[in-house]
Amino acid sequence: MTAVAQGVKPVFSQHAIRSGSGLTRLSWAMLAALAAGLLWGGWSWWGLRCYRRALAAIRTEMQVGRPGHAARKLRDLLAWKPGSDEAAYLLGICEQARGRPQEAAAAWAQVPPSSPFAAQALQGRMEQEVHRGRLAVAEKLVCDALEDPRIRGSGLTLVLGLIYSQQGRIEEAGRLIEETWERLGRAGEATWDRAIPLVRLHIRLRRDPPPVAAIRAFLEQAARRAPDDDRVWLGKANLAIRAGSYDEAARWLDACQRSRPEDVPVWEARLSWAVATNQFEAVRQAAQHLSAGWATPARVARLAAWMAARRGDAEAERQALERLVAADPTDHHAWDRLVELAAKPGQTGRAADLRSRKAQTERLQARYQVLDQRNQPIRDAAEMARLAEQLGHRFEARAFLTVAVAADPQRDDLRSDLARLNRDGQTRIGQGRTLAEILAHEFDATPCQPR
Repeated sequence: MTAVAQGVKPVFSQHAIRSGSGLTRLSWAMLAALAAGLLWGGWSWWGLRCYRRALAAIRTEMQVGRPGHAARKLRDLLAWKPGSDEAAYLLGICEQARGRPQEAAAAWAQVPPSSPFAAQALQGRMEQEVHRGRLAVAEKLVCDALEDPRIRGSGLTLVLGLIYSQQGRIEEAGRLIEETWERLGRAGEATWDRAIPLVRLHIRLRRDPPPVAAIRAFLEQAARRAPDDDRVWLGKANLAIRAGSYDEAARWLDACQRSRPEDVPVWEARLSWAVATNQFEAVRQAAQHLSAGWATPARVARLAAWMAARRGDAEAERQALERLVAADPTDHHAWDRLVELAAKPGQTGRAADLRSRKAQTERLQARYQVLDQRNQPIRDAAEMARLAEQLGHRFEARAFLTVAVAADPQRDDLRSDLARLNRDGQTRIGQGRTLAEILAHEFDATPCQPR
């Protein structure tokens, strides 16, 4: 047996070497694959390291103010790695710094929507268009980006809101901030650290809109660079309404509506113009072009009161004004008009009560302003949330409650208030209807002839 075994063994080994057994072929294949994998992994690691080192060197060039050198290196880097979205974004920054806006825009356009640099590249392109006075193009860039789920960047809406405010679209800018918060909430990113800058910007826009002189200078510069831009025209119309130049405002609004007959921001401006000039039919026409998304309780009540006053229906006006001060206690004109309506024989007690309620609102406003100026939003969040809700600033109340809950997670009362306000924030007046239908149905603003 030993001899046989000894005789068979070398024959078997020679046969295996000569013809290759399955086990031996598999071993060689595995070794080859392992070696290739190690070689490729090492090459990839080395390539990634070189790429990162090159980007770091380029960023250093940019930091020391050498955009030309950085741009040349970035073009070389893109020739090596043409799919580098970070390199394309940085190249756009360099070209912009070199005073080459077209080249910057071309570089930013290479950044794909799925890139983490997409929002920043779009912001760069938008700022370029604003600088050229092309406000309509800038707005479309951002609005299209917001419809693309691949692009994430709340900063885009905030920059757009600032552009809106320069056109006199203050309420629209405020709504953008609120929509940004809703978008963050749907993504599970509505955190306290995001709430603070948003709510503070919201307060700034509401309390301190851009002065007329600053808006005029911005629009005049934009008009020189892009005289046919209809968003510049809209800004001029809003500015004219604010300044009381109603004939000029009408001319700009007519031009805007020839360009965009169904544009909601234009119809919002037309509504403001119609109210300011006591144009009853023009108010009704504008209301037919505005949807329920525009119709907050305060806006609807304010219009209902105006229409009732124009029809001479004092009781309907009073009821609408009561709804208005309930929704927006800071509308001092509404309080004054209620006091005026109550200034009749036998109603002295009611007038005194209204003046007392107005004074209480003014005290709440003063306290809210003190806390805002103190700029300690974490420490003051719970009190500011309570004050904001009492003053009708529901978004601000929600934002401050988010901060307060994060600062004191054990406060069940704060959690309950936040949940309640979040539920209320999801409800809208008259879903799917126009503002005209809402006014006619809910506030009895039937198509009567004004006085």
